Amino acid sequence: MKKVDLVTDRQCGSTGKGLIAGYLAEKYGHDVVLTANMPNAGHTYINAAGRKWVHKALPSGITSPNLKIVGIGPGAVFDQERLLKEIKDSIDVLNGKEVWIHECAAVLSPRHKEKEASTLSAVSSTMQGSAAATVEKMMRDPNSAVLARNCLEHNASIDSEGGLAVKVRVVSNKEWIEMLYAAKRILAEGAQGYSLGLNAGFWPYCTSRDCTPARFMADMAIPLGMLKNTIGTMRCHPIRVGNTADGFSGPCYPDQKELTWEELGVKPETTTVTGRIRRVFSFSYQQAREAILACQPTHIFLNFCNYDEQLADSIEDW
Repeated sequence: MKKVDLVTDRQCGSTGKGLIAGYLAEKYGHDVVLTANMPNAGHTYINAAGRKWVHKALPSGITSPNLKIVGIGPGAVFDQERLLKEIKDSIDVLNGKEVWIHECAAVLSPRHKEKEASTLSAVSSTMQGSAAATVEKMMRDPNSAVLARNCLEHNASIDSEGGLAVKVRVVSNKEWIEMLYAAKRILAEGAQGYSLGLNAGFWPYCTSRDCTPARFMADMAIPLGMLKNTIGTMRCHPIRVGNTADGFSGPCYPDQKELTWEELGVKPETTTVTGRIRRVFSFSYQQAREAILACQPTHIFLNFCNYDEQLADSIEDW
């Protein structure tokens, strides 16, 4: 029954969830890969051959050699055009596979981004419409909220030249649960990071949901009893999204300080979603301890060690 490997972030995002998810999928050959991404997520995976995927809707685990089903969970918010682009960009990998969309996943519309642009710039939100779309769903007004079951064809085929095809299905909750039980091994991919969680202590400088394993399991409608491994991703120098011109993306932990990319001697990073230059910080043991206690990972993936090998050694000793 325990068959789910869950990848989640232990800091403030951009720790390499896409990297480790793609690696695990290729190594262990999951037959089902899931996510509940919102448009404020952006995960990157580059395989050994140098092929690059940047996903905001699909999980990075589509590289699994045993892949059968790619799933977008009920807690997701997705942009239809972006989803179509990601499928078409990987149609060779997805050929003959199925993309399942839970009927209760929320569909993004331009008004959601417009709403957030007028209210969330002060906290340097990514302002992609995630919260606005979720709030409409929570208000349960069928005249405003847009769910997958109401606006997407329930069985569609995306075809390309050369006979490649991907079947896209909008499925009921019953079908989704039955799919989970039929799967041999599942890779589930969370988004953003623990410290950005709605209740992790940095409100209002946070995202619109908690970023814990329990929350992501619920957002993908996975029974907790199926969880086998929780892989927590971290980096030697945590980041936050860059400030907006009229806003601030939030403070840091008491035992860390904000650094500059020049101090680290590396090229400034920009966020996949907004393109802003990321803020970068020293490592926080308080952040790591809180996240580990709250999320109880079975494994930790420490990334970006090339930025500071001495710090990486001290973290391993800790």
